[in-house]
Amino acid sequence: MRADRRRAAPVAIVALLAGAAAVLPLALLVVTGGTSPEQFAARGIGLPDPWTAANLAALLRQPDVLLQPMLTTAAATAVVTAVQLLSSVLAAYVFVRIRFPGRGLLLAITVAGYLVPPVVTLLPVFLAFSAVGIAGGFLSLVLPSALASPFAVLLLRQWIAGMPSELFDAAELDGAGHLTVLRRLVVPLSAPAITAAALAAAVSTWNSYLWPRLIAGVRLPQLQVAMAGLQTEHQDNWTLVMAAAAIAVAPPIAATLLLSRRLIATFGLGRRP
Repeated sequence: MRADRRRAAPVAIVALLAGAAAVLPLALLVVTGGTSPEQFAARGIGLPDPWTAANLAALLRQPDVLLQPMLTTAAATAVVTAVQLLSSVLAAYVFVRIRFPGRGLLLAITVAGYLVPPVVTLLPVFLAFSAVGIAGGFLSLVLPSALASPFAVLLLRQWIAGMPSELFDAAELDGAGHLTVLRRLVVPLSAPAITAAALAAAVSTWNSYLWPRLIAGVRLPQLQVAMAGLQTEHQDNWTLVMAAAAIAVAPPIAATLLLSRRLIATFGLGRRP
């Protein structure tokens, strides 16, 4: 027992330090966002005395500065996540359960797509969207990321491949078709992996900057584009910028905390042999 405790102590210390390193920047956002510009100029970073909601009120008075971009980003995130999950689940199921010529080649192409940096495809996609006249609209924001994600397809494929084959055999004996198997067997049993894929898609879309900046710019700004503009415009008011940043990071952090159990189940963290 004592030996186990001695071995666990370094792991606990590392986990504590990693947790502190993750929480400290978030705490600084909240503390600085609750400080008045006068207090921040006088004494820098520190606990506000008193706390103020003036920065939050200033952001709420100008909806187009932060709230409207947040709504646009939320809509884009919802569309991308829903379509990407649907297409990824279907693709993963096909790779596991349906045999067809060229399946291995198509899977290799999917893996290659996961390895290609997204920045490589930005210019060709931008030129294609400009040529067909959809650049600058909402469709151009969501379309490049809305189809099956290589990460999601590979994650879900591995999860489905790990399911007992007896389950699928029993479903086939009962006369269940592929759609029935997907709806009643694969999706419920893949809930942790689907949750992880959904969170990855949502956070990626929520934090996206380069593609929204290129395709829509300030005409239809997403959250990170608006944050960059806010930082440039208010370089002398860091408390306002920090308050906006605290609001911007709150939704993905809340979603991660709410879905933490599903993430642990997906990646096997904390499991004991």
